[in-house]
Amino acid sequence: MRLRQAKLEDVRAEARRFALQSASEVNRVIEGARNMLAAVGEAHLRGGTFPGCGEGLAALTARMPRYASIGVSNAEGQVICSSAGGAGPGSISARPYFQAARASLAFEVGAPMAIPAANGTAARRILPVALPFQSEGRFAGVAITSFDTDWLSANLVASGALPEGGSVTVADRHGTIVARFPQPESFVGTRIPEAYADLMRAGPPGVLDVVSQDGTARVLGYVPIGAASSGLYVSAGFATAPALAAADEATQRAVLLVLVGLLSALAAAWLFGRLSLRDPVDRLLDVMRRWAAGDHGARSDITDRWEIGRLAAGFNAMADAVAMREQHLREGEARLRDVLGQMPVAVVLAEIPSGRVVFRNARAVALLPDGEAGRDASDPLAEPLRRAIAEGRSTEDLELPLRRTDGTETILSVSAAPVRAAGGERLAVAAFLDVGARRHAERQRELLTAELRHRVKNALAVVQSMVAQTLAQSTSLDEFRRSFTARLSLLAKAQDALFASEDGCVQLDALVGITLAPFGAAARAEGPAVALPAKHTLSLAMVLHEMATNAAKHGALRPAAGGHIAVTWAVRQDPASGEEQVELVWAECSGTPVVESGRRGFGGRLIERCVQHDLRGHAESRFEPAGISWRLSFPKPNPARTQMLEFALPG
Repeated sequence: MRLRQAKLEDVRAEARRFALQSASEVNRVIEGARNMLAAVGEAHLRGGTFPGCGEGLAALTARMPRYASIGVSNAEGQVICSSAGGAGPGSISARPYFQAARASLAFEVGAPMAIPAANGTAARRILPVALPFQSEGRFAGVAITSFDTDWLSANLVASGALPEGGSVTVADRHGTIVARFPQPESFVGTRIPEAYADLMRAGPPGVLDVVSQDGTARVLGYVPIGAASSGLYVSAGFATAPALAAADEATQRAVLLVLVGLLSALAAAWLFGRLSLRDPVDRLLDVMRRWAAGDHGARSDITDRWEIGRLAAGFNAMADAVAMREQHLREGEARLRDVLGQMPVAVVLAEIPSGRVVFRNARAVALLPDGEAGRDASDPLAEPLRRAIAEGRSTEDLELPLRRTDGTETILSVSAAPVRAAGGERLAVAAFLDVGARRHAERQRELLTAELRHRVKNALAVVQSMVAQTLAQSTSLDEFRRSFTARLSLLAKAQDALFASEDGCVQLDALVGITLAPFGAAARAEGPAVALPAKHTLSLAMVLHEMATNAAKHGALRPAAGGHIAVTWAVRQDPASGEEQVELVWAECSGTPVVESGRRGFGGRLIERCVQHDLRGHAESRFEPAGISWRLSFPKPNPARTQMLEFALPG
């Protein structure tokens, strides 16, 4: 019985493989027709209809016997060039395949048609196909050809490849058979039986036990329309009787041999049982009982040369062979377990229908709760495996959260499906892949993109404000160019510092150093570490630039002033609010007296506006003969909180 079942499983696997192979061959033939029609349509678009067009297509048809005819029609369906010449139709406008190609503007496979007999030849069946072509974006016509269904049927199967009683069938989307091997003359043009029509619209390719139209019990391998690029349904049927006949014959021979051996043993026992054979037979039976009870190391020690010795030697040889096969099976199972154990994917196997877990690899033990896919049926991780066990349904790439034993969280991609092992055993397998790091990287990329977008918008807003304010304060284009170029250069350096930092922050001492670098030893800076996020960096860069510009033009750093500046800052706690405040002092010391300007310039207003609105702080200035001094006070920024607020801002 096991031999018969194993042979039937082999037939099912071969039928499915043959159906897939036949579908691949049909796809290749249809794709070849599509490519040929594309070349014909392109040639027509480039050269138009010309004398000798039909003769050229006729010569092409003669070299390709698979095609009954090749032609080209215009947008109204009038045939303007055909390999059939005057024997062909004058118009195909009413033909369904032309109308379908014109409506879809896509390659279409029509329904089988009968060509009437001509010049004493027999009538033929053809399968028309059409490929529309366009000119200047408009439908211009179709290139058409038709397969000889006898040729298509004869070329479905390589010579000698189909077993006894086998068949291959090809049908269009309406269920009409367009090719069949063998006996195409009896089936082409008929319809697939309604009982099997659902197979045409099934999902993946499969195998089914059926009784075909000719009354033969078959194993049917099928490839649905949706699984084949040709748009055709393909099935391969293998007759079960010839395949099982060999298994039945082998079983009968085995039974006959057992009966012969039993009768021989009974005769020997009857003739010699009370003489010299009784003791050896008892010893051999004892070894057999021990072996049947599970002691597979039991062997007979009978060495005489008579029949009982030969039986003992045969039993020992059989036991050795079984032991060797079991050893090979154990080694193969061990190799499989080693491979599964080293996989980075957690794998769990469970019996159907009991649901008992029979295997889990090391990754599953380490990753999943209790080393399994969740013992509790309410656990979401157990749902895909339960669905495969109870309902026979597959799950692919379902993402579920997982809290590890150390409290951290991750995301698992879960796939589960029912499978059939060797010997017909039904199992359910589930695979769990940790994709938490990948999802985290994707979120980080999204955050970085949002940060970059926000920084660019901030920079553009600052540049727009700089242009407007500098233009309003400038008396000439040269003055505007000098002022705006200097401010834009400083802004670019601040942006460079931001992009160079790994956390999106710039240290205050680095920003002060960028601003004062042109003045060398005449500028001194000192203060503790303060990290500035993007918004603070850009605003404070503009403030420091304005202070340095004023000092270079009118203050301690002007030519021949012989002065210097000192920038110091400290972090103190505000007694009223309790939050930390950054206090920055800009002090100028000029060697010659500084004359105070009578008007308040753009630089001072820019400093106060940036500190008040962008830094949420306060700015004070004091003028002395030695130069101006500024005292800035603003809350110490928290980079992490500031970035979260910036990302939350509308784009």
